[in-house]
Amino acid sequence: MSTDTAALPTPIHSDSVPVPTNVRRVTEFLEFARWFALPSSERVPETQKDFAAHIGVAQDTLTDWKKRPEFWVLVGDLLRDWMRDRTPDVIASLYEKIASGEGGAADVRLFLGLSQGESPSSITHR
Repeated sequence: MSTDTAALPTPIHSDSVPVPTNVRRVTEFLEFARWFALPSSERVPETQKDFAAHIGVAQDTLTDWKKRPEFWVLVGDLLRDWMRDRTPDVIASLYEKIASGEGGAADVRLFLGLSQGESPSSITHR
């Protein structure tokens, strides 16, 4: 493997991942959903065309998979997991913004509300 080619991480299949029905290549389907749930700046390979080649399917197959309702349910679940993993960093950035004096009253209200266990939507709709 050349040094300029990034390696894809080996997917870890959670026991809670729903297995789609009527999909011939389930492993690739799940891998595509994981890839698709990432922000485009974090996707390796970068393009859907290159991803299709990487997993050995036609690009049209990926397009067909995106038409399946279970694909979007899976992508939503994976995206929420991705967001949960980054929540501490987001809260730290919010704190740093406030501590530096750059944050406004809404930022302080959000930070204090989160520290009390309030949901972000209840804080921002006051």
